Amino acid sequence: MRPLLIVVLFAATVFVAGCGNSTADASGNHDASGPITEARLGLKIYPGAAIVTSGETDEIVSANLRTPDPAAKVSAFYETELGAKATGDLATYQISGQKGGRNYAVTINNDGNTNVSIMGRK
Repeated sequence: MRPLLIVVLFAATVFVAGCGNSTADASGNHDASGPITEARLGLKIYPGAAIVTSGETDEIVSANLRTPDPAAKVSAFYETELGAKATGDLATYQISGQKGGRNYAVTINNDGNTNVSIMGRK
């Protein structure tokens, strides 16, 4: 059941990042109110990470981040943030948890830089 939840949440993240009534600005933001903030996301943004894209609907909030830090270090940060243990391997980590009444799925992978995809259901 848990892997299915992660797949569904990841698909929703891709949908939110790729669709919507507004067009992306130069920063890749899909939300007319500007790039996502920690307050709107409901989770801390990894320190020093660049926000690649972000979006928000009535039901979903999402952000895609990029950092040069190792994936294991980023994974440990979000394990603490969500109080949940990551699953996966050295190439891809997945963390599912709750914070502030929201369910979150965080996927972390590395392609030379560490990519972080965060999706929260309001």
